[in-house]
Amino acid sequence: GASDPPLSVVRKFVHLLEQSPLDLQEEQETIPSYLAKLIFQMPQNKSTKFMDTVIFTLYNYASNQREEYLLLKLFKTALEEEINSKVDQIQDIVTGNPTVIKMVVSFNRGARGHNTLRQLLAPVVKEIIDNKSLGINTNPVDVYKAWVNQLETATGEASKLPYEVTPEQAMSHEEVRNRLQASSVALRSATDKVLNSIVSSLDNIP
Repeated sequence: GASDPPLSVVRKFVHLLEQSPLDLQEEQETIPSYLAKLIFQMPQNKSTKFMDTVIFTLYNYASNQREEYLLLKLFKTALEEEINSKVDQIQDIVTGNPTVIKMVVSFNRGARGHNTLRQLLAPVVKEIIDNKSLGINTNPVDVYKAWVNQLETATGEASKLPYEVTPEQAMSHEEVRNRLQASSVALRSATDKVLNSIVSSLDNIP
């Protein structure tokens, strides 16, 4: 059909699968263009399974630096191929759900990606979770209700303030505004810790 990959591409791919490991290793640096043409012309509902079962195996799941370089080279070539063939406007890359982007995400969601993220973020996430005094709720109504509950607990009496309020009514109270400001500062600080942890370890991210 019109959407099928060219026969020459399919033949080249079959040829690659028939190679011995040594011959295949010699050809790995020249095959991205063939695989790229095959990847992006496949139906999207089949491309992820194809990558998982064939191409990731072909590159041994990027288990060493050379194989990682070659797989990234394949991603780059495939994305260029898809852009040249399917993308008319730059925003299509964001709105069009490109096949190659999906495959990159799928790869980094695998064991390597999970392990890296766990090692990278676990300490800072644990620090945030263990901080029982951390308040990062920025919903005015929630903050208002928490404040009213606190008042009632402290006085032992029902508050004269209404419990059900709109965000605007909640924001009319100075105490709520102060608590929201403190929550915003705390949330920004927690976010900065996570971001700094990622940025400072970019070289360790697969």
